[in-house]
Amino acid sequence: MRIALASCALVGCAYQPGSFAYPQQAFTGTQVTVGCLDLAVERRADLSLGPVLGYQFANRCDRATVVDLGAAVVVGRNAAGADVALRPYDPRIELHPVTLDGRNVGAEALAYPSDRAMPQVCLDAASVVHAAPPRWLCFAAAAGRVGSVP
Repeated sequence: MRIALASCALVGCAYQPGSFAYPQQAFTGTQVTVGCLDLAVERRADLSLGPVLGYQFANRCDRATVVDLGAAVVVGRNAAGADVALRPYDPRIELHPVTLDGRNVGAEALAYPSDRAMPQVCLDAASVVHAAPPRWLCFAAAAGRVGSVP
């Protein structure tokens, strides 16, 4: 897994703070600002190994900021109502903090392995940039999207 970073310098533009959009592409999902990071997160269709979160992000500041999707605190709630800490699927150990230059954007989708279906998944958006207090975003699976996980 590699974080896809798009450089506005290549196309002659800069991200406009708070716009949650990049030329010809609006950010989808729940939007939140944490420090210098504008972040949009959506729950995508679950894979057989577990739920998937899609991330789109942009640095609203002129200085660099850290984005650490591997350190994101993600919790799933199973059908019995129990909370389960989820870690991203990263078999090659590629997830690590990255520095996102000022006014640049990026995107990534991460699967979170689970041995059972997760009707709800919550993310502490502040943990993506190592900030406090927590900023919880929760996502229910769309009808028909939560299947049994082998």
